Amino acid sequence: MTLTRTLVRFATHLAITDVPQAMLHKLQLHMLDAIGCGWAASRTTMAQRARSAALALGGTGPCLVFGDARGHTPAAAAFANAFIINALDHDDGVEIEGKGLGHPGATLMAAAMAAMDQQPHSIDRADVLAALAAGFEVNNRLIHALQPSAERFAQVYGVAQHQAIGAAVVYGRLCRFDEPTMHKAIGLAATLTCVPSLHKYNWQDRPIASLKDAVAPAAQAGVQAAIMARLGFEGSRDVLDGPQGYWRMVGSDRFAPEILVDGLGIHWYIGYGSFKRYPACRWLACALECIDTIMQDTGWTPGEIARIEVHAPARLADDFMDYAPDNPTDAQFSLPYTLAAAAMGLTRGAAWYEVEYLHSPRLRELAAKVQVAVDPMLDERMRGADRQPGARVIVFNLAGIRVEQTLFVPLGGALRPMHEEEIVEKARINLTGHVRDPEGVIAGILQIAKPGDTYAGAKDVVREFLL
Repeated sequence: MTLTRTLVRFATHLAITDVPQAMLHKLQLHMLDAIGCGWAASRTTMAQRARSAALALGGTGPCLVFGDARGHTPAAAAFANAFIINALDHDDGVEIEGKGLGHPGATLMAAAMAAMDQQPHSIDRADVLAALAAGFEVNNRLIHALQPSAERFAQVYGVAQHQAIGAAVVYGRLCRFDEPTMHKAIGLAATLTCVPSLHKYNWQDRPIASLKDAVAPAAQAGVQAAIMARLGFEGSRDVLDGPQGYWRMVGSDRFAPEILVDGLGIHWYIGYGSFKRYPACRWLACALECIDTIMQDTGWTPGEIARIEVHAPARLADDFMDYAPDNPTDAQFSLPYTLAAAAMGLTRGAAWYEVEYLHSPRLRELAAKVQVAVDPMLDERMRGADRQPGARVIVFNLAGIRVEQTLFVPLGGALRPMHEEEIVEKARINLTGHVRDPEGVIAGILQIAKPGDTYAGAKDVVREFLL
């Protein structure tokens, strides 16, 4: 049994009864988080562009997209839905020892929605959970296994390119692929994976690249690969194996094959899924939580702030200091802008990037008070193998009082889990104003799947509740 065959067999035959209840409940939270993020972004200009791209690239079809009454073709719908879920950079991640490893929920949920809408029959909720369990487990193990050295990371890296394989697994499971067809789909998904692009985001020459996190091309590639496999196209038979394996294809300089298979079905990498409190690049999360804590503890208003001093890794000082971002994506990668939004107490989510705030003189005045200095210790942590984006924030008020807060690991991962109540409340905020019954959506997704419970396509989580 090669690594590839082992993963194919696991992905094809995993049953919901094989997955611990705690992991299934966590998957439901990831599902809820992705749907909430998709609805929150559904009225943005970014979402409009994604829907236009889906129509232009694929034409019409049976698959629904957030905020669109028209149907789209499966691969195009997967592209658009993944893009929209990720549009506010508020969607989930994978985090191992504080190191962020992609945004799987956007890609895998988009693939699931496309598959659900293609079925001529209702789909058991248990089958949806089993498909997502297989996809998340393969995805999370794969990205951990192919992590590069710190030296290679500085040269080339991709955030979510590998998620094409997870998307193919999810789509294939919901289309009831047998083992040979799933094998073809995974091989084809690897071939269709887009190149790593993290270091070519236009860090110094804004605007930031629209496909910044690669979740949408990965969803499209995974669904396309699965469709091609069902049509008889052949894929690589051993794509994960050997010195020329997938790890080399995506630019890594090392590979830990044992991570793919050791404890498979016993130790669940689903558990490494993380959630985001802030709609911003994960590398900014520690600084944002620090300013949040300082404002809450002191009771200061934004008008009382004289200066905000951030001690951070060099990467933040070099690439994240855009004081006047022109669009929401640029703002998500702006330390001054997001710190000001947090200090002002704006509701986390789409509100951060509404026009009234994006070009607000009051917010920009506060952002201008942000200064950054490179902290050697924090920079070493970020440049090292763990890539932990810590920060120390010092706020001075007009009276000269100084308050300091330091964090080394972002909230929301296994090292610092986010409480379920906050995850659900985040979804409630994101859904409100977009669906008729936010509480019904939340309850419907989080209920325990029982025999006979079905989804009548993605409309049960997208269109049925549309205002």
